[in-house]
Amino acid sequence: MKIAFVVHDFDPGFGQGCYVVELARRFASRHDVHVLARRFAAPWEPNVTRLRIPAARRSALLTIHTFIRPAETRLRARHFDIIHAQGVTCWRANVITAHICNAARPPGESGAIPLKRRLFRALTSRLERRFYRANPQARLIGVSGVVADEIQRHYQTPARPAIIHHGVDTDHFHPPCGPVEKAMTRARYGVPEQGWLWLFAGEAVKGLATVLRQLPAFPAAHLLVISRSDLRPFRQLAVQLGVVARACFHGPETDLRPAYQAADVFVYPSSYDAFGLVVAEAMASGLPVIAGRTIGAAEWIDHGGNGLLCDAASDDSVRAQLARLATEPPLARALGEAARHTTQAHSWDACARATLAVYESALAQGPLR
Repeated sequence: MKIAFVVHDFDPGFGQGCYVVELARRFASRHDVHVLARRFAAPWEPNVTRLRIPAARRSALLTIHTFIRPAETRLRARHFDIIHAQGVTCWRANVITAHICNAARPPGESGAIPLKRRLFRALTSRLERRFYRANPQARLIGVSGVVADEIQRHYQTPARPAIIHHGVDTDHFHPPCGPVEKAMTRARYGVPEQGWLWLFAGEAVKGLATVLRQLPAFPAAHLLVISRSDLRPFRQLAVQLGVVARACFHGPETDLRPAYQAADVFVYPSSYDAFGLVVAEAMASGLPVIAGRTIGAAEWIDHGGNGLLCDAASDDSVRAQLARLATEPPLARALGEAARHTTQAHSWDACARATLAVYESALAQGPLR
């Protein structure tokens, strides 16, 4: 097959980018793989052809709108058996992976939503609706049951998308080999060698304020934050709560493995996430996780069996799950071990095999028009 992946960023540090990097790497040994992207941050793959798409970088909204036309021009200049679009990245695709449904995002994950964010959602939702209607015969993939249901409900697609969860690399993400390695990773972030360390990683809007509000109730706990978000408002909140000395705010990391290995628990009380790859990586790293029950990755979690689920809108619910781990260390260990075991059934190889079956179904329908 001649396969074109269309994605804004071919970058393993982003959910969509990581997904394409992992699939392209696996398909390139047997198929002719091309990646169309505005930015390439992944290591060079010798059997993957890279086609750079010029697009504005000033904002996400501008990137989306200025990316489509040059991507279409590149696609029309070459014949492809499969055009695999990552959401709204081109107009013509026979396989589409839905990584998010903007029409379904809640009105506010954390307080009032700025006008700029509301405008982005309104315009992007309209574009997404038009995109799915322009590709009625395309095979659809949802990265979780959550987003599959949302796409069908909000955009009235003819069929519910196939559900293919992200994979996770359990060779790369694994528990620390021992206390020495754990101590070394903690020293890297400047957090105490001893004590109970929580980890939050991802967009701050996905529950960071909620996590900070729990620190006063657990005097022995410290929090490590890894995020590319603007963290100034959250530092101010930590000062107001009197916990700034126990909160370590860190910028983005290209590889989160050291952070997972430094932590004792991963806390991610997000009210919305189409999947949540950080949850999968934390589970593969042997951490007990506390996750919002409505996110996509919660579909991997058996509450009390391999992780804990919380009501993201309720501080009491988040605090109750933290208290369980604080008072029951054997439970925390058991949850982490079970979480690691769960992720071993969700490899990127399994994701690739399921995706290839979708390609074969698309090809059986006839050539791409």
